[in-house]
Amino acid sequence: MPKVHALLVGIDTYRLPHLNLRGCVNDVELAERLLRARIAPADLVIEKRCDEQATRAGIIEAFRGHLGSVGADDIALFWYCGHGSTGPLPEEIWYAESAGMCQTMVCHDSRAGVPDLYDKELAVLAHEVVSTGATLVTIMDACHSRSAMRDGLPADLTPRSAPGLETPPELRDLLPELVADATDPSGPVPGAQLPGHVAFSACDEWQQANERPFPDGWHGVFTEALGHALARLGHDATYRQVLSYARCRVEGRLLRQIPNLEAIGDLADREVFGGALRPRAARVTMQYLRDRWEVDAGAMHGVVTGSRFGVHRTAPLREVHVADVYAQRSVVDPIDWAPDEEQQYDMVLTDVPLPPVAVSIQADPDVVRRLTGTVRTTGPGGGPSPHIRIVPTTDESASRLAIRVRQADGGRTIQVTGLDDKPLASPVPVDDRGIQQTVRDLDHIARWLQVRNLESASPALEEAIRLELVPALPGRQRPPRDGAPAPVKDLDFAYTWTGAAWEPPTVFVRLRNTTDRKLFCVLLDLTDRHRMHADLFPGAYVAGRWTAEAGNGAAVTLALPPDQPVEPGASVTDWLVLLVAEEPFSSAPFALPRLREMPRSSTRGARRGVTGVLDRLGLLAVERDLGAAPHVALDWAVKTVEVTTRVPGGPDDSGRNPCTQPVRG
Repeated sequence: MPKVHALLVGIDTYRLPHLNLRGCVNDVELAERLLRARIAPADLVIEKRCDEQATRAGIIEAFRGHLGSVGADDIALFWYCGHGSTGPLPEEIWYAESAGMCQTMVCHDSRAGVPDLYDKELAVLAHEVVSTGATLVTIMDACHSRSAMRDGLPADLTPRSAPGLETPPELRDLLPELVADATDPSGPVPGAQLPGHVAFSACDEWQQANERPFPDGWHGVFTEALGHALARLGHDATYRQVLSYARCRVEGRLLRQIPNLEAIGDLADREVFGGALRPRAARVTMQYLRDRWEVDAGAMHGVVTGSRFGVHRTAPLREVHVADVYAQRSVVDPIDWAPDEEQQYDMVLTDVPLPPVAVSIQADPDVVRRLTGTVRTTGPGGGPSPHIRIVPTTDESASRLAIRVRQADGGRTIQVTGLDDKPLASPVPVDDRGIQQTVRDLDHIARWLQVRNLESASPALEEAIRLELVPALPGRQRPPRDGAPAPVKDLDFAYTWTGAAWEPPTVFVRLRNTTDRKLFCVLLDLTDRHRMHADLFPGAYVAGRWTAEAGNGAAVTLALPPDQPVEPGASVTDWLVLLVAEEPFSSAPFALPRLREMPRSSTRGARRGVTGVLDRLGLLAVERDLGAAPHVALDWAVKTVEVTTRVPGGPDDSGRNPCTQPVRG
């Protein structure tokens, strides 16, 4: 088994006080807890450098001394939480950065007579580690923004971005190895991504990484999300899957911060930390411990108070109710049955009370009162909406999914936005019709978000079905027998200019069952206009070791909406949500039209939106096409893949990194 040598760096207190942060040391403590819970003690060696210990010289020394001591096939982990910034390189090595500016890491003593630690210097340190045959994993929860846009940010959202430097450092102040490499005309330009290096970033170089308060204190939004993903996923999770879960959680709160993953070859699809993990069973086990019944799944696995587990495939259904939730386990109470205290039970999650999407309101008291009152009567039967709840702005960051209503234009309009104030719907007047429309928008967006951010009850079952997109060759109308799918990291498809017009890309969408048992699948398409439908694959069994073609085998055209001009720089995003279960269920409850568009058809008395499946995620309350689902505890899972379609020629094409479009779990 490989050993993991971890260097955890967190800087809240800087030598220049105006740079101080609040959540970085908390991040280091969280990272340490997660690593110790996930990795066997004999396979883990941790060194921490916080605040005054995290000087430029101290970080370099720890990187070389601690991470440089790894053996071949071991894992070196560098987790940094603090300010990021930008700065010019010395004139002598200007060509080492095509844009003329480097990203930098702001150490404790940076800018107090000491330079930042430049990314080109980090590349030198990274090369020293991977040259030993080890794998280097870096996690950077810091801004990579080229400008610190602090104006207009909410008070409880702090970017980890120090002002960009205008003056380059002296060449003699940088690592001598960098100077030697950069001035050697026969060698490669320093800073290129290395084989053997997996790099997680809290955002891309044009964005801000943020920290904000959570129930246990301030944290980086990315570190909190990454920790949740690491804690929840099983021992066979890959780096890409971990990033996918974390990115989904970040985007549930902030739309302008998109975490990234970079790795060469198939490294991103290898198991996290090379398998040096505490193994965890694919299915939850219930046993009698400490004079009470417990299941070996807790908050880090997505369990909340009020969830229900059922004994796998029992009829009649035997369920337990979650009474208390701890980090890795939960106390449960049997519901109308008496388990045998000498027996262990295989359990599956049958019901989880997903918390409604938190909605904070930044508006006049009268507008807050009117919106709140309307939310209380917009649900089924004139009751409160099951999908949204109004929270104070001070509580919004404690929710996994959160959106906001803002009053603008001198108080004349209101608008639904993300927590980063990115618009999610067009503004409406502050009158009775506008209030009603805003609540309808909130309810619609909340249902869409809840499905896009569903978490699997069974990560093992999630990997049973592989979702593949195979680019269609020109003129090909039927899928190839066994065409190679697009790499997951390249789910970024572009229009083609024919000389006369832009031609949209086409793909074949496949569901490949990697197991020996048949599994029932539904493939949902969630568009960035908040539409949700199952037209591609409404629901069918996929036989063991078989591949099913979505869309009846026809090529799927990835095109911009009809009302969006096809012009350079335009883009659209779809989220493909694959639901997998052991038994059939209906996709009808998931139907959702575009925002502010009437449904194509409606049936009197039918379920509204996705209320049914969200009330009973174990598929117990989802209506089948021919009747009610049986009261059986079924295993189920969900996988989400993000697909971007764009027209080349926009500003994002410069230096675009295809790794910014990973699978999201």
